[in-house]
Amino acid sequence: MLKLLPLAALGLGLGACVPTAPPAYLAAPADPSVAIRSPGYASVTAGVRAYDVVEPLDWRELNRRVTPGAAPERDDSNDAARRGR
Repeated sequence: MLKLLPLAALGLGLGACVPTAPPAYLAAPADPSVAIRSPGYASVTAGVRAYDVVEPLDWRELNRRVTPGAAPERDDSNDAARRGR
């Protein structure tokens, strides 16, 4: 109990040193002269794509389509032979 009393006094003493008001730079109001854009309307469903069921496709051809900078019809492999064409 005696060790708790000095600790409580130290806490109260340090608590008295804390400023009661926040610093001015934290509590400053916004500058009303700053120009802002007015909020525009954006649809909730904007950019929604339909993902319907499709037939299975060759995964090698799909990879070629999404590869950046690749030629669309590049016959540099024997995939056509594997598919039986």
